[in-house]
Amino acid sequence: MGEGSSLSVESVLSAIDALYMNPDTSIKEQASKWLCEFQKSLLYMNRDLNSCYFGAQTIRKKIQCHFTELPGESHEHVRELRENTSLPIANQLCLAVADLFCHMVQWKDGIKDIVSKLSEAEVSCSYLIDILKFIPEEMNSSTLRLGMNRRHALMSQFEGSKQFVLEFLSHRAKSEQMVILAKVYNCLASWWDNTGIMVEHDVPIDPLLNTAFAILRNPYTTPESTFDAASQWVLALLYQCKQLSNSNSELLRWLQENIYSLVSVVQECSNSVASALGSIQQQEQLELYKDRCTCLAHIFSSLARTLRPPLVDQPTSPGSGGLGDLRTMECILVVLEIPPPLGSRELASITFHALHSLADDAIRHRSMSAAVSVNQGPLESSVNNSNASTGVARPVAALIPYFTRVVVALTSYCPSNTSDLESTDELRDFREDVHDLMQDILGLVGAEAIFVELYNYVQKLQMLAMSENAQASAYDVLRESEACLFMLTTVAKRLSPRDPEEHISNLISKLVLPGLTGPCPPPLQEVGCMLYMELAHWAACHPQLRRQIVNQLIEIIEKPAGVESQSLQPGQKLAVGAALSALGSLCAVYRATPTSTPNGDVSIPSPCNSDSLRLALIDEHWQDLVNRVAYNLPRLAWVPIHDATHFFAGIGRGLMCSVGTGGGGVEFDPRASRQAFPMRVAQICSVSLECLSKLMDGNVPIEGSDTLSDPRVWLDYLAALFRTFNCLLRRLGNPSSSQWDTRERNAVDRTTSEMVLSAQNCLAECLQLVREVIWPVVTRVLTHYASRMRPMEHVCRLIRFIVRCFSVHLRDLLPELAEKIVLSYTTGGQHSSFLYLTSVLVDEFGEQLDCRVGLVNVYEALSGPTLKSISGSGLIQQPHTVEDLFRLCTRLVQHCAAVFLTSRRINLNELCDTAVSSLNLCCAGPGAGSSSDDTPDPNSPSNDESSSSSASTSASAAAARFFIELIIFTNEACEETPMQVVQILESGRQLPTPSCQSASAAQNVIVWLTYSRPTQPTDPSNMNNCCGGQRLVSALLQACCLGLMDERFPEMADILYHLKVMINQEMFLNWLKNAVANLSTIRTDGLVQATQEQITDFQDVVMNSSRSSTIVHALDSFSRLFR
Repeated sequence: MGEGSSLSVESVLSAIDALYMNPDTSIKEQASKWLCEFQKSLLYMNRDLNSCYFGAQTIRKKIQCHFTELPGESHEHVRELRENTSLPIANQLCLAVADLFCHMVQWKDGIKDIVSKLSEAEVSCSYLIDILKFIPEEMNSSTLRLGMNRRHALMSQFEGSKQFVLEFLSHRAKSEQMVILAKVYNCLASWWDNTGIMVEHDVPIDPLLNTAFAILRNPYTTPESTFDAASQWVLALLYQCKQLSNSNSELLRWLQENIYSLVSVVQECSNSVASALGSIQQQEQLELYKDRCTCLAHIFSSLARTLRPPLVDQPTSPGSGGLGDLRTMECILVVLEIPPPLGSRELASITFHALHSLADDAIRHRSMSAAVSVNQGPLESSVNNSNASTGVARPVAALIPYFTRVVVALTSYCPSNTSDLESTDELRDFREDVHDLMQDILGLVGAEAIFVELYNYVQKLQMLAMSENAQASAYDVLRESEACLFMLTTVAKRLSPRDPEEHISNLISKLVLPGLTGPCPPPLQEVGCMLYMELAHWAACHPQLRRQIVNQLIEIIEKPAGVESQSLQPGQKLAVGAALSALGSLCAVYRATPTSTPNGDVSIPSPCNSDSLRLALIDEHWQDLVNRVAYNLPRLAWVPIHDATHFFAGIGRGLMCSVGTGGGGVEFDPRASRQAFPMRVAQICSVSLECLSKLMDGNVPIEGSDTLSDPRVWLDYLAALFRTFNCLLRRLGNPSSSQWDTRERNAVDRTTSEMVLSAQNCLAECLQLVREVIWPVVTRVLTHYASRMRPMEHVCRLIRFIVRCFSVHLRDLLPELAEKIVLSYTTGGQHSSFLYLTSVLVDEFGEQLDCRVGLVNVYEALSGPTLKSISGSGLIQQPHTVEDLFRLCTRLVQHCAAVFLTSRRINLNELCDTAVSSLNLCCAGPGAGSSSDDTPDPNSPSNDESSSSSASTSASAAAARFFIELIIFTNEACEETPMQVVQILESGRQLPTPSCQSASAAQNVIVWLTYSRPTQPTDPSNMNNCCGGQRLVSALLQACCLGLMDERFPEMADILYHLKVMINQEMFLNWLKNAVANLSTIRTDGLVQATQEQITDFQDVVMNSSRSSTIVHALDSFSRLFR
């Protein structure tokens, strides 16, 4: 192809079609060669930067993903790098050379060749360091699929050349060019992170490590890239020390002492920023030191993780010099206690991982020490008690003061210092991370201790405010202590709801309730609501304060009703959402609070003494919850849907608790609540049903997601309720109580019939409500929004929860529901959610003999268009449909196998062949083989690749579970062995007539496994002329070796195990051998991915396994040979 040649798009597309579509192998080869020349020409024509970059990236991708398709003579060309190559193109070509080195079995001593070739000139020497950096990274790339054998061979090459490389890098580290130093340390980090062959003695203290710390001690004059590269190598060394767990490591001790010296660097950076004059100069200093301190914070955090065992087991005083030196904790606290503006949430969050792990290990260490103390005799206990004064027996106690300082430091980062909290997601995300961290710290320090600390701080603020200004209100104090209140929300759930010292009661009654009354900024309201939500169990034990809390929450929700979104105060939307969530949490805790007797004892009421019970929140505030909250939701168009859904879910949980025979550990009479339950469900559902009806009556168009015109909003509110009703049938039972005495038991016996009658009436009225009120609206939604995918998904979800709630009691609605499903699926958009819904119907009604034929008829109506839509490329493009289809098939095998597998309208061969093809979706789906090396465009569809890959894996898993159930059923129901079936069919005789329908179904499956051929032509490499069992085993191994995630191996192992149990050993071994042979264990370029010995070992383990877990380990080891 000449340099000046001009090609049309049609020419390139024709060549691509010939490469992939033409059956003639010779034409395929010609097309491949032509396209390779075209790609190469883009690079060497040097037309412009963009075309050259595309050409270089194409060559790299070709080497990375399809190396065996490259002609051998092209390998030599890729080794060449030109000095005048631009940086982006050079990076792609360096990656291409690294990939080429990893692939080429014939390239012996490749590293030395590369070094000798490129180390002569200064420019190419820079490329050389990049190549040396990329080689270890690419060796572990999942995209290259080198296999374990090739990686081991490369590691041997690394072992033989590492001293050569280190000498070269040490020589280059003497350079005064910061760009070269950055490349050197990035390369070192890559070799320590990825090769797996570097040891402590390989670390050259001088000049490499000394130079690295010299860079880290001078953030003022060092460029960002060089500083970051030096820190990355230090992090790699710390990680290796952690992996080796060598307490005598000289390298670790050297690193420890030198990292301690970096604390002063952080402090100097903070002082420099604080002392800068003028906002412009301060901003310049801040930008300069922010990234430097981020690197140092990562080093401190990594040091703490590396030294975690000695810090927990044997902490020593600061300055002691041991590995447990508590100066490590000081390093963490230096980062947390940096004053602003350099101190930031982003910087503080770097330490969270280390703090999580330290607190978790400390808690575990204390538990183990306590268990040992319990098991020791008196002599050992006395010895330990004598050692306690010296700090030997309780080393964990030395960490508690540091974690207390951590809590104080975190508090300083938590105030809402912005007037527009809705636009500041950083604070919200940071608070969520703090909440998670605090749960570990609470386990170590103790919730009560931290609460008292924070409570005392709030009291000090209150006293200070009153002393400075006698007119200071609770709101003024609340504003100052807002961050402290947030920290209390992280503690509240772990406190005793009884509140024996009344700290919580004083806090709520004297500060929070008065502070949130009247004009109060929404951010403060939000934090107060969050505190109420966490104190739900405490509030249930204090009904008087609970009444005030509920009224305050309802007022927060009511106040902005009818206000447009643009007219809200900053943060008001989130405050209302927090109030809804808090109400939901309070409603969910249904506690029948016992009264106190005159002498202070608590009386436990019985069902015949219900007058002694105080009203629960649901009972006391029901009308307010419905009229002032639920009915106001249509006027709160901007309310966060998640919070409103949480409110409905909380009401549902409270209603569920009310119809049982106990709440909060106290027995009570549920008959009144059962009588009110249907009416309450009707009231709380009415707002959603009415809004759905208005949308359909007015034919209102859907204007945006999560708006009042979106039917999904109201469907989700209903679904939240019925999802919590899934235990309704169990709650309407009549369990006996063990805490009633004989007199109370007699009273219960006398009321048994009334309790049963109340349960029956409650259920009957609920079913009437569903049939006459809810179901008519739901059927209208199915018809009105039939062509809209999202509403159909959500209405199917609602129906699923209703069916799960009432189960077989909805038997009379089943025919109409089945008819609606078929009609909506076939005339609408074939939404896979109907397949999922049908699987729930099979699960609930499949054991009813008179329902099985109808359920199979529904499948027959749905399967035809479904199998047609996923045929060919549709299988890859619709993984969710595949998953829902085989979930349905699995349920049919579990509940209706005989009817399902003997239906004349079901093509079992086609279904099983589709399932076999689905096992390989993870290898052929949109996310298969995607590389994480290149940074994707945020606006590119490639951002969806990870979710697509996950969907493909879930579809493969659903198909695998279908096969497991199918084989188990066949093994139990068959009357002839698979070998007998094969012998009969090969002799031309007719199979004997089965004695029952189940045996006939099993016979059909065995015929597919042992004798059938594919229903559609496939590629010869997929064994076009083999039986279903052979295709199944081949597809299974291919999925495991070429793309399936390890988490899905147990399902694949179950298939192999159950097949091995059912099938003749010789036949199964033959299937296994053919499946392995189909994997191309020796590539065309000569790379041996699996030796014969490794293949034989794998086959022996599978054939001799007595459980599927053994096969899981065998698949895991074998698949590594191909990845």
